[in-house]
Amino acid sequence: MQADTSIDNNEKSLQEMLSHSSDFKSSDFTSGDRHYRLFYLDTMIEQAAVQDHIIRPLLNHSNSSIREAVTVLECIETELLSDASQALIKGKTVVQIESEAKLYILGTELRKERAVNIPINERVLRGSNEALIENLDTNINLLRKQIASSDLVVKSYHLGRRSNTRISVLYLDSLANEEVVKEFDRRIRSADIDYVEAPGFLSELIQDQRFSLFPQILVTERPDRVKSYLMGGKIAILTDGSPDCLILPVSFWAFFQSPDDYQINWLLGSTFRFLRMICFIIGISLPGFYVALVTFDPRILPFEIVQTIQSSMQYTALPPVLEAIIMLLVLEILREASVRLASPIAQTIGIVGGIVIGTIVVQSNLISTMTVVVTALTGIASFIIPSYEMSSAARILPYPIIIMSSFLGLLGLEISFLALLTHLARINTMGIPYFYSGLSLNTIKDTFFRAPLLSLNKRPKEGLPKDEKRLRVRRGRNE
Repeated sequence: MQADTSIDNNEKSLQEMLSHSSDFKSSDFTSGDRHYRLFYLDTMIEQAAVQDHIIRPLLNHSNSSIREAVTVLECIETELLSDASQALIKGKTVVQIESEAKLYILGTELRKERAVNIPINERVLRGSNEALIENLDTNINLLRKQIASSDLVVKSYHLGRRSNTRISVLYLDSLANEEVVKEFDRRIRSADIDYVEAPGFLSELIQDQRFSLFPQILVTERPDRVKSYLMGGKIAILTDGSPDCLILPVSFWAFFQSPDDYQINWLLGSTFRFLRMICFIIGISLPGFYVALVTFDPRILPFEIVQTIQSSMQYTALPPVLEAIIMLLVLEILREASVRLASPIAQTIGIVGGIVIGTIVVQSNLISTMTVVVTALTGIASFIIPSYEMSSAARILPYPIIIMSSFLGLLGLEISFLALLTHLARINTMGIPYFYSGLSLNTIKDTFFRAPLLSLNKRPKEGLPKDEKRLRVRRGRNE
């Protein structure tokens, strides 16, 4: 819709476009022979900026154009009321001169944001203590400080018919694979949705397998981790209003990596990474393994252990499969309660609830002591996984494995693992196999374990980088 030369007509049209919102305001003043009217949302503007950088300069420079007089950095001319209404929603001020059909959009946004703080979900012993926040511009600023290179590309999108959420995609032009960038661009442009709540909505819109428990997009709140993945040829996705960054494409092994692995000796880093993978296997298979042994195959265990298990189960009323499922559900309830409640209460619920429930169910002969031990080990094993998304998958997988083991014993456990591996092998992330880098001889040095830095002379293949060479000089010798 074109702007009118009448200020009053434009004001009425803008009021209709903004659904007659009560925070839509206008202000008139005259400078010389010109009559100005300002349109703005008083809940979205910095009033001191409007007064000092727009009104006062226009009063003092009555013969100058608006672009020459105002002292704000952003000044855009338009003749469309639709552009003006969108600008008002974002906190900008629109200025019109009487009898002119031209509108001036001036940047006067009110910026209220929390300070850059330490990471909450991805704490490390060594490394950066900065975390992303909800402001998109601040997050881009943090990453540009980390990567002081003209090669860093920032592309902006607007997603959501009603929310009009701003999304920025970052990648290094000389490293990121063009096909991956084009595929992401195609998927994000084809998404037609009312609003976007990142990162959950966004990841579901662009991921390949929508019915898989396993995460196919890495979520992080650490700028230094985003930098490391950008240096590997991957792309990062930031959303306005979210402190999380999405990284793709990633492999299964990326969810077991931690920034700590690269800040300590490579032997220690490799040990801790291997421990995380072992704990993942324990977390998904230990309850099913216990049910299979107790129900079908107790003879493969040493006689002393069998006696201990039988003595703990002698007076219990429930079968092992129900014991395992009930205790895992109780563990999940305690875990969710500790997350949703306030921090001091959550700690009390976690400690007291665990002790009281564990003691009562054993003393009442509802659950055997061995089942309590197995459940506790399963819960602790899932805590060590650094990725919340992968940890959540490890919390759900034990249930179908327990059911299969209760029907077929160890054979059911083997079938479950075979089905799990088959599913993982069929998953793609942006068209790249989920196990891609783990099965490559060149990049296996940074999957199951972390090899010495001098051996990591090539970038991971999971991102399909243009330039695979990462280290070209080793202790003074050209590679």
